[in-house]
Amino acid sequence: MKAVIFDKDGVLIETFELHFKSHYMVLAEFGVKLKKEDLIKRYGMKISEILRDIMKQYGKNVSETTAKRMASKKVKIYVKLAEKGLELLPGVEEFLKFLKNKGYKIGLASSDSKKTLLQFLKLTKTGKFFDANISGDEIKNGKPNPEIFLECAKKLRIKPEECIVVEDSVHGVEATKRAGMKCIAVTTGQTSREELQKMKPDWLLNTLEEFNNIEEL
Repeated sequence: MKAVIFDKDGVLIETFELHFKSHYMVLAEFGVKLKKEDLIKRYGMKISEILRDIMKQYGKNVSETTAKRMASKKVKIYVKLAEKGLELLPGVEEFLKFLKNKGYKIGLASSDSKKTLLQFLKLTKTGKFFDANISGDEIKNGKPNPEIFLECAKKLRIKPEECIVVEDSVHGVEATKRAGMKCIAVTTGQTSREELQKMKPDWLLNTLEEFNNIEEL
């Protein structure tokens, strides 16, 4: 293995409540009262896909253009809410340092917007660790399609089979497998250990603090 690619939300930080609130506010304008489980089961998908899918669930079909406008508004709300600060999850900084010291290439592949991704790097001061990053804005197909991970591998100039992905969602683990990459699944997000276990990741950790239990990546 030569590279490790990280998802962001639920892996590096836990911002579910911020995402839920910003999605809720946008959908409320269309008369939809979002439930947490509506968002959890779609975690990992692109923002516009999440919003369009939820609207459809509640019997309100919207065009792709409208969904993108909704997504843009959702991002603006989230960014404002996140300005108060973001905190890395347990073991994240240590794991990033470990990988850097071992000479691994490190990528960041988030279905979130580029604006949100860059805000994360700025607020957490983690930009120095990542050799490449890619957001949902830069791909056509969201997870479980493997496009985001394959494009990140291209940016890193590493073959897919030489990459490990760190994920916390069912959609994310499936995308990893479809990309032909190994997967470390962590239970620090909104997906239960049982659901992740069903996806048969190569490693399943409670937090990234447990990475010392992996003898060799």
